[in-house]
Amino acid sequence: MIKEPLNLAELKKIAALVGGPEELVAPKRRAEAAGKTGEALFKWLAEDGAHLRRPIVLVGGKATLGFNAVAQTALAKLLSGRASA
Repeated sequence: MIKEPLNLAELKKIAALVGGPEELVAPKRRAEAAGKTGEALFKWLAEDGAHLRRPIVLVGGKATLGFNAVAQTALAKLLSGRASA
């Protein structure tokens, strides 16, 4: 994502899975993103992969973001569901 940032279409698909583009903003970049909404926020996210919360993991049409405990629990549930499918 740093060398080849996601395009607007990719960002919009992921944002739809996680609750909107605000959820894609990296915690350390939230102050920079303040006041940006809609297309302006998507364009800002597409400019630089460092603006994005990482990692972004897509599994079976669902997504998890980041390394926090909530994301790790969600990812474990997604992966365990895939193993039993």
